[in-house]
Amino acid sequence: MKNHISEKNKDKLLAKNKRHKNIFEIIDQEELTTANEIVEELRKRNIATSQPTVHRDLKELGIKKNINNIFEPTEEIHKNFHLDLIYDLLITHNAHTSSNVATYFISTEKGKAQEIAFHMEKAFSNIILKTIVGLDNIVVLVDGDEITEEFHNIFASSVD
Repeated sequence: MKNHISEKNKDKLLAKNKRHKNIFEIIDQEELTTANEIVEELRKRNIATSQPTVHRDLKELGIKKNINNIFEPTEEIHKNFHLDLIYDLLITHNAHTSSNVATYFISTEKGKAQEIAFHMEKAFSNIILKTIVGLDNIVVLVDGDEITEEFHNIFASSVD
């Protein structure tokens, strides 16, 4: 019985979160003035709900009508909504972040950047986070906490 109740609560929370996300997207894209218009837009997205539920959702989301009587999130609400989505995406997709990233720019002869980048990635796979290769240049993003003397020596030896 306990698992069944827990699952029902989880399902309700997921449905509510989905509804909130869709309401925010609708409000962001459409100029709507009534909760019934939002209910209709949700219905088009196969989300069944009622006007009182949408009214509660708008209150929870902090979305109010602007001076023109159109639902509009404040800048703060807009920012928080997107921050919540970022956090959810980072958590659900096992994202890795590096807070200490160093950037190196390498200018080469035309046609040599890809070869140099390839060998750098092979030699320093534990340090290099990303390489961006152009025809005659490379941008290297490295984990600043893992940079070694050996890695620094590459750049010291290439200076004339």
